[in-house]
Amino acid sequence: MSPQPNQEKMFSCGLELADVVLNSDLLQRSLKAIQKLNDDPTKKNIRASSCAYKAYNDDQNKCEIIAFGCEFERVSSVLSPTLEQFPPEFNFLQIDEHSPSSINEEAIALFRSLLQDLDLFQRLKNPSRPLIVTGHSLGGWVASLFCLWLLDNIHQSNRNIPICITFGSPLVGDDGLRKAINNRSGWNPRFLHVVSDGDLIPRTFLSSTITTNNNKNSYRPFGTFLMCSSSGSACFDDPDSVLSLLKATGWSQLPSLMDYKKLLDHLTHQIIVSNGPSQLGELRGDPLQAGIILQLDAIGDKRKQEDTLITAMEKRERMSYHEQKKRISESEKKLNDVKMNMAHLEWYKKISSTKVSLGYYDCYKNKPFERDIKAVLFKARLTKYWEDVVDEAERKPRKPGFAPMGTRLLFGGTNYRRMVEPLDIAEYYKQGKRNYRTQGRPKHYKLLQTWQEEEERAAAHKRKSSTRDKAATLTEDSCFWADVEEAMILTKSLKNGEAVGGPEESPIEQLQEFEDYVMRLIDNLAVTPEIFLKESTFTLWWNEYKNIPQRNRRSLLATFMENERYQKYI
Repeated sequence: MSPQPNQEKMFSCGLELADVVLNSDLLQRSLKAIQKLNDDPTKKNIRASSCAYKAYNDDQNKCEIIAFGCEFERVSSVLSPTLEQFPPEFNFLQIDEHSPSSINEEAIALFRSLLQDLDLFQRLKNPSRPLIVTGHSLGGWVASLFCLWLLDNIHQSNRNIPICITFGSPLVGDDGLRKAINNRSGWNPRFLHVVSDGDLIPRTFLSSTITTNNNKNSYRPFGTFLMCSSSGSACFDDPDSVLSLLKATGWSQLPSLMDYKKLLDHLTHQIIVSNGPSQLGELRGDPLQAGIILQLDAIGDKRKQEDTLITAMEKRERMSYHEQKKRISESEKKLNDVKMNMAHLEWYKKISSTKVSLGYYDCYKNKPFERDIKAVLFKARLTKYWEDVVDEAERKPRKPGFAPMGTRLLFGGTNYRRMVEPLDIAEYYKQGKRNYRTQGRPKHYKLLQTWQEEEERAAAHKRKSSTRDKAATLTEDSCFWADVEEAMILTKSLKNGEAVGGPEESPIEQLQEFEDYVMRLIDNLAVTPEIFLKESTFTLWWNEYKNIPQRNRRSLLATFMENERYQKYI
């Protein structure tokens, strides 16, 4: 089949990717670790409901390998296809109640047998080296689940994110599990499943359809599959193609770990001795279709001459490519719009602080210029974007202390909150309202602040202490202006002799606390210099407050303001 005249040319890189994997030495190192586990004379007898593991430091490659294994005799028995829905150990994989993730109940039982060893789980939450998690046959089951657990528990700031390599492992869960893993950024590519042609175990559940809560479920693969035969190897990551190929390449053998080692050594040797040109040039027509044919030939597909499988795989490849291209285009457009709107607000902030004596906050509050009106539009666009981002992140299951979004995205959200929330506060108090922090603050600001604080606490042990040497360009506390407005209301009430404040704390005590709060921000250079502009709400508050007889005239803030030390605050 030749490509259509206007059809974009595409290529399949499954053969090349397989060569890269085989040449990387990752597979050989993983097999060596599993073999060491199997040969370990000190290994205890493995019960039918548990598995063994061993951790190895690979000093030559500066990594740690965790190998899992189960009694091989157990594999020859009939494995139960029953799926367990919503296993509590993996509730972080539940996207929502309408998309449950289900995992094989025997695989879950094997994983639970490891939970008794709390030292293993606690130690690897903060790995000091790159991790490879591996296992053969049912050991690969446990390796996949353990790697998923690690991916959720290792902190985002730790760069030693594990990879999982399995050999002849059964499928572990349903389409809900596959979707949940795909929903987590960067998780799916961290799984490599090596499958030999004819290996019975990876094909065990191909025809299994399980009814769970009146819903029919079937097993679905995730990650990348390295399909191997004595003829060659190729990588595939489309789940439908993987299922089709598992069925097409038959299941009649039960290869041991040594069989996998011999096969992979043979394939690696083939790559080394092969110096001929690529076979792709020998096949005419569409390069994508030609590449698929070569991949099927390499993995020993006996039905490679049938057009049905080739056509289906080609169709899925094209569809996946165009869907991904569309998603990237839409994502890039959204990000570009966000950057543009933030740039407009940064320019607006700079102009407000340098050309008028009001400052960013008060310019927006009073809107004396046309540019202030335009800032409303920029703010609205940014708020819509971040409300959607926070809403999506909030729906993801998460463990306490872990932000449900990546560090870079959270950093962007923090900058947005510090830039835009003061403008919401300006509108709020312009309407004569009170108590923004407790009664008027939008939910997405609260969540962004909570997640940022959790992120900082979790990463505190990794960060070197540093002292700021320049005033912040954005006040760190995005609710600062709400506290200024509340202080202004209290000061005016005191001046007019009105009773404001609850019975537990007098207005003057609240104002003294506000003084201490402001001075802490100043000492840490955590507030912007524009608060000291001549007509800012903060300066207006101070001019009112300094005439209140009850105030502490020896406070740190009083000394700072009366000695005009703010003139040097930059």
